[in-house]
Amino acid sequence: MTPLPGAALLVGLPLLAAGVTYLVRRFSFVAALLSMGTTGMLALLCLYLPLDRSAYVLGREIAFGRPVVVAGRMLALTAAGQTWLAFVFILSTVLYLCAWRISPGRSFFPFSLAMLSLYALTVLVPTFSWAVLLLTISAALMVLILQAGQAGSIRGAQRYLVIALLAVPFLLAAAWFRDQTAFYPENEDLVRCALLAAGVGFGLWLASFPFSTWIPAMTAEAPPVVAAFALTVGQTMVLFVGLSFWRDLPSASEASVLSVIRLAGLVMGCAGGVMAAVQHDVGRLMGYAALSDLGYLLMALGLGGSQGATLALLHGVNRAVALTLFAAALSIVRQRAATDQFSKLHGVGRRLPIATVGLMLGGMALAGFPGTAGFPTHWAISRATWNWVQVLSPFAQAGGSGEGLATGQEWMWWFTGFALAASSAGIIIGMLRGLSAMMGSAPAQDKRRQPIAASLIVLALVALTITLGLYPQWFLEPVQKAAQILF
Repeated sequence: MTPLPGAALLVGLPLLAAGVTYLVRRFSFVAALLSMGTTGMLALLCLYLPLDRSAYVLGREIAFGRPVVVAGRMLALTAAGQTWLAFVFILSTVLYLCAWRISPGRSFFPFSLAMLSLYALTVLVPTFSWAVLLLTISAALMVLILQAGQAGSIRGAQRYLVIALLAVPFLLAAAWFRDQTAFYPENEDLVRCALLAAGVGFGLWLASFPFSTWIPAMTAEAPPVVAAFALTVGQTMVLFVGLSFWRDLPSASEASVLSVIRLAGLVMGCAGGVMAAVQHDVGRLMGYAALSDLGYLLMALGLGGSQGATLALLHGVNRAVALTLFAAALSIVRQRAATDQFSKLHGVGRRLPIATVGLMLGGMALAGFPGTAGFPTHWAISRATWNWVQVLSPFAQAGGSGEGLATGQEWMWWFTGFALAASSAGIIIGMLRGLSAMMGSAPAQDKRRQPIAASLIVLALVALTITLGLYPQWFLEPVQKAAQILF
């Protein structure tokens, strides 16, 4: 019997499950169970099946690394793609568990599974332009779950789709310029044009400042679990495609390019933190906190080398946990209070103590508060970024250790210090403002209480967030191995 190729499982199984869950979408328990079973099984396959030989699973021979030719295109799973998909499927399983008790809309399960099928195809396809088109199709499907059948404002979903479509011509142009470098390797202008076009395109998709307006609009209107899916699974796939492009482009790892990435991360962290401090509803606060935290991931990538890769991947794991916790707690608050505006949340902290703790801890983790999942990587990235800019300080110049310093660059020292402080302090201020409103006196007639099953999920995520904050070394070794495979 011919072995079953892994590509067929990775693409076909989520697509098949999407059709089944669409038929049973009115029964949330059945749809959630099917979705969790599908992604959980695929995560286990990605974690344990070898790529260089066949293996038997439930009596069926599976050649997980065997290439498949479809329409003249060879689909092949690499070690880097296998590691990336394992993380995506694990994260999706956790989000489906949250969605089981906190309904994000009937369209979430089938359409998100269809998107996972497209994400798997994106990893398998070897051509960058095809990967861009597949991500664009998945963005169109994302709109359906962001809107979630709501008849109100469509601003968040609309902005997301418009930004995603605007990025496509820039990314396709970047692919063309990169392909031309193979014919004209001595032409440095082609490399610069490819980097510029890719920077704009991925800046749009990753919501780099000032292209960040779709994130707070989305988190303010979309169901929190769906928003978390877009900000974790969706942006994780964008990062994979971006890193694949960057790795294959000559001169992409030059110091000047890495400095631009670090500077972009600093601006994102600062802008997100400042805006988070002045928000008046928890949904938008979540969006700006996620934007600020994403800036730290870019700062880690801008460090370059194995250190930057390890920090970026570890921060990506911590970020996903913090956003999932924030989204699960916010879903309970919205479900019970029917709003997330600070002015209308009085007494919610007393009625929903577990959701309130989860909300605060998720926000603090995104801010890098000590004892939370975000602290170890925030601290390490901040120190590395500070060391990068320290040589530009006027104190270094005065001490005679500033060889080769460019005059007039002292502003970078001041801006870096302000940006790193504002990125964390702004989120903390916003969260404390929200907590102050939630701990106010409740209306006497309000008797709503916290749901048991959803609260248990939040407690489990709280425990994971604290564990990642106190014992980051437990997860360091697998992350280092993944960094070696990916980079």
